[in-house]
Amino acid sequence: MKWWCIKKAYLILVLLLILTVSLAGCAKPPQNSESSAQQAQKEDLQKQQPEKEKVLVLGYDRDAEILDTIKTAWYSDALIYIYDRLVSRDYDFKYKPGLAESWETSEDGLTWTFHLRKDVKFHDGKPFKAEDVKWTIDTIKNPDTGSPFRGDLEAIKEVIVKDDYTVDIVLNYPFPNLLFNLSNTAAGIQEKDVYTKYGDDYGTKVVIGTGPYKFKEWIKGDRIVLEKNPDYNWGPEWMSNRGPALIDKIVLRVIPDENARMMELETSGIHILRDVPETYLERLEKVPEITIYKGPATKLGYLAYPTDKKPFTDVRVRRAINYAINRDDIIQYVFRGIGQAAYGYLPPALKDEYLEESKDLAYKYDPEKAKQLLAEAGYPNGLKFTLSADNSSKSTKLAQVLQNQLKQVGIETDIRLYDSSSYTAMLKEGKQELFLREYSWPNADILDWFLLSSQFPYPNHSRWKDKTTDELIKKASRMPTWEERAQGYKDVQKYLIEQAVWCPIYVPEKIFAVRKEVLNFKFHPWMLMFNDGFDLKVE
Repeated sequence: MKWWCIKKAYLILVLLLILTVSLAGCAKPPQNSESSAQQAQKEDLQKQQPEKEKVLVLGYDRDAEILDTIKTAWYSDALIYIYDRLVSRDYDFKYKPGLAESWETSEDGLTWTFHLRKDVKFHDGKPFKAEDVKWTIDTIKNPDTGSPFRGDLEAIKEVIVKDDYTVDIVLNYPFPNLLFNLSNTAAGIQEKDVYTKYGDDYGTKVVIGTGPYKFKEWIKGDRIVLEKNPDYNWGPEWMSNRGPALIDKIVLRVIPDENARMMELETSGIHILRDVPETYLERLEKVPEITIYKGPATKLGYLAYPTDKKPFTDVRVRRAINYAINRDDIIQYVFRGIGQAAYGYLPPALKDEYLEESKDLAYKYDPEKAKQLLAEAGYPNGLKFTLSADNSSKSTKLAQVLQNQLKQVGIETDIRLYDSSSYTAMLKEGKQELFLREYSWPNADILDWFLLSSQFPYPNHSRWKDKTTDELIKKASRMPTWEERAQGYKDVQKYLIEQAVWCPIYVPEKIFAVRKEVLNFKFHPWMLMFNDGFDLKVE
């Protein structure tokens, strides 16, 4: 009986053990085990999905002419990122190596030897070599090319290829401005014989450089699309990021209407606007998603006139117009106190070349003196002109203020506004009377561009054909040292002020409006370097 009880207890224990194992096998796994499995699966899916593309959108009032640095007369920002140059400019505007890793000059200053990087490739995969440098410069200098940049390289006698990665640039005379010219957008190095290979498609359908961005497409009147060059690994030494850009694409949108550009910025249709009109600053500063960046600009705004047409052939009339303008009122009313009054022909930011005594030599606001000069010139009852300007809010407002100021001395004006392309066409046709212009250029040779007789009738839109000006500019540009050159251009400025060739009005600030999605923004005095660590936050 005792044995049976023990056996019965043993059987019950076995059955309980089997039941426990069976129930354990049917139970749900712990909740945390399921979460871990799901998380691993989710991570695998995320790895399989490509990262969202970073597309930076910029807004502009006008389109490019052609995406060819050699042939264009208007330099689209796209050219900065497609083409590299022998010489670069850092954030302090100092000349640094670019495609040339170093250079030296002969004792007589007539031969500049450039040593080229050996790790650079064009966007089509072809290695960059000295023959490309020679072809680019020779093509610019060839009169048959019709390059607007040809005059800037007049000092160059020839380019000699010494080996695949060394070139000599031989000059006709010492030219201390060579590094500036070789660092310009127009000096972007192109692949040898692209004109022969691609014909008329080059610059519109085919564009090849060595820059951090490659040409993707151009829908004229709408947008230019650039995509990053994944092989780019030769950024200038002064950049924090010398490799491929962090932003995948840059879209340069054409939005002619000024207010539409502002709305697109406010609603994230574009990320960055440069050269923001002062008239919109108050509005944009109220948008929390937008940051305004300001800095000194190498710009000058002025009132001009065709000096080869009566009554502008008379210096007394030109001086009278200068005396009629109250620049300080314009800075306060039109520019909201941003910027400064201009009295000379270069902006103060060009410290070496700017004529410090410009204000002392120039024409201060004196309406009575203006009336006196007009009477002496034979116009005691005043004059009447058209006053032309582009149709931006800033120029429109400025034209209205000038109209009122000129009226006070007896000069009546009818304001005529143009879009950018129509404005240029009108000036090329020589139909201008009084007209407003603004230039942006970081060198005194802007005076060569606008005022040499050889530039008549355009871009010499003030139609100034003057032997003394030509001689002074030629003398200044050929000085052997930078210091002597700077002094030579100061002599040019003195003469231009005396002759009242223009009526300088204002020096604006450089203003950028940038959306919060743009990361690592870096202000550059010339052009934003998007490949230098700029990034974009994408949702």
